Amino acid sequence: MADKLTKNESSALKHWSEFGQKGEPQTTRVTPSGWKTTPYLTPITSSWDQCVPRSELSKLLNGFQPQEMEDKWFVYADGPDAQGQAVVHMFRSWTGRKMVEVKVQVPVDKEGGFVDADSSITEITWESNQERYRDQTKEGAKSMVKE
Repeated sequence: MADKLTKNESSALKHWSEFGQKGEPQTTRVTPSGWKTTPYLTPITSSWDQCVPRSELSKLLNGFQPQEMEDKWFVYADGPDAQGQAVVHMFRSWTGRKMVEVKVQVPVDKEGGFVDADSSITEITWESNQERYRDQTKEGAKSMVKE
């Protein structure tokens, strides 16, 4: 069957296989208690300077609660705290295994109030254990986050 797919169909199937279907953005925050999860086995951390547009920040911080088998991710965030620091945690929904975590710097004023400006991802950590995710790279982990 795969040999009968067009290049675009094959690309779409590969994308769906890795990232799952596009879900609707959450309207409320997802909490860590919403899913059974397990921590990293072999994490690797690296700095990352990635802009998060102000219009996209709430989607990131609200997380994602899977509703069906095709929803491949469970995502929740801690923070931001008074210094504007937040951590977004990403897990595979089927296994509950932690795959990626990013630290986000949200702009705040001296009193800890939010400033109407873009945020930035400052650090990424990903699972490097070959039994959990074969041949994962820094660029592959970044691609997961951007999805």
